[in-house]
Amino acid sequence: MAQILIVDDEQPLLQSLSLELRRNGHECLLAETGAEAFSILEKNSPAIAVLDVRLPDISGLDVLRHIKSEMPEVPVVMVTAFASIDSAVEAMKDGAIDYLEKPIDLEELQLVVDRELRNAQLRSEVELYRRESRRDCDQYAIIGESPPIQEIRQTIRRINEVPVTVASEFPTILLLGETGSGKDLVARQIHYSGPLSNRPFVQVNCSGLPRDLVESELFGHEKGAFTNATQRKQGLFEIAKGGTIFLDEIGDMALDIQSKLLNVLEHRQVRRVGGTRDYQVETRIIAATNVDLERAVEDGSFRADLFYRIRVVSVSIPPLRQRLGDMEMLSTFFLDRFRAKYRKPELEFEEGTMDAFRNWTWPGNVRELSHTIEQMALLSSGTIMKPPVFPSRTDSALGDPEESLMRFDFSAQNLTLENVERELIVRALDHTDGNVSEVARLLGVSRGALRHRMAKWGISA
Repeated sequence: MAQILIVDDEQPLLQSLSLELRRNGHECLLAETGAEAFSILEKNSPAIAVLDVRLPDISGLDVLRHIKSEMPEVPVVMVTAFASIDSAVEAMKDGAIDYLEKPIDLEELQLVVDRELRNAQLRSEVELYRRESRRDCDQYAIIGESPPIQEIRQTIRRINEVPVTVASEFPTILLLGETGSGKDLVARQIHYSGPLSNRPFVQVNCSGLPRDLVESELFGHEKGAFTNATQRKQGLFEIAKGGTIFLDEIGDMALDIQSKLLNVLEHRQVRRVGGTRDYQVETRIIAATNVDLERAVEDGSFRADLFYRIRVVSVSIPPLRQRLGDMEMLSTFFLDRFRAKYRKPELEFEEGTMDAFRNWTWPGNVRELSHTIEQMALLSSGTIMKPPVFPSRTDSALGDPEESLMRFDFSAQNLTLENVERELIVRALDHTDGNVSEVARLLGVSRGALRHRMAKWGISA
């Protein structure tokens, strides 16, 4: 049900419109003059207004201008018995969304009202989405003042100073960094602090999409293109029109999809699966990976031409162990977040916590720090949070690194399946000089399964 303001000096028409709209569940606010309309507007915020152009005291266009000045989100429909092109043009210039001529077709009016109420709801949802997106961006701001972080901020400013406004004209950006170092955060900062901030930001996890659905998700498909394709579907490149598409973990993308992506980058066009038409790609592309793409190019798992095409601008995000000067600032930021989340405003770090944090290697980087502080806050029974017990940098669940991997010390407190698996993968990577495909072969798992375990334990090739 919506509240609708109706202003008309013809009493029979006013009652007729009111009866029709109330029959459909709406509440009607009735006025015969501009003064009455102003009085109603002082106490009410209607969802839509229906105004007669000619009123006894003032013009309906004056009421329209007042509404657009005080309540710009309210759609206004103008009606009159003296239709003319000039008055219609003037009404539209002043913000009216439609113009109906008397005698009014009640069914047509109802259709217009329903349509504009739906449109107003959609506009409200879009604005809410934009506000939430900006709030999330502020919540996950780039924290720190270390030289690498300041350099990243400076790079972002320079990127956003590029004098173009069309998304597809922005250079392609490649973000490099270990798992958990904040590549997605940097991508969002680039988008929301630049000229495309009010446009869509679409994030795609290239390693998380099922292989047989990657092409359909990225480029869309036509009805009947394959089994279960019961209707046409837009791809993510189309959905990101005018904004940014963020291709996360692009290093895990299959070679055949890499070829299609290269074609998109070169020709700025996509074709839906099963389609015959090409659609313009009007989006800025940001890619990210924790893979050494130069090595991947050498071993043939990543196309050289695609690598050079996406590396127009390259930004390296440092691991947490290389920016320990930001540890206190980051820890305070996460503590404030989890104080609010778990409603424990009195929580504090135990003395010496920062030293313990700085002495740990943080293989999972900033994400691991966030999860560690969240666990401390969640499990804390008092106001002082004790840090978890971290293994020493030189400790190993497997004893001497030079000894056989199969020789375990079961008296060691840190002998867990997690540490054993992590150590096995790390040593295998060392043995193969970081060749992920070779490690997968040695350990008897698929490359995707190995990538999943590496991400789980915060291991970078």
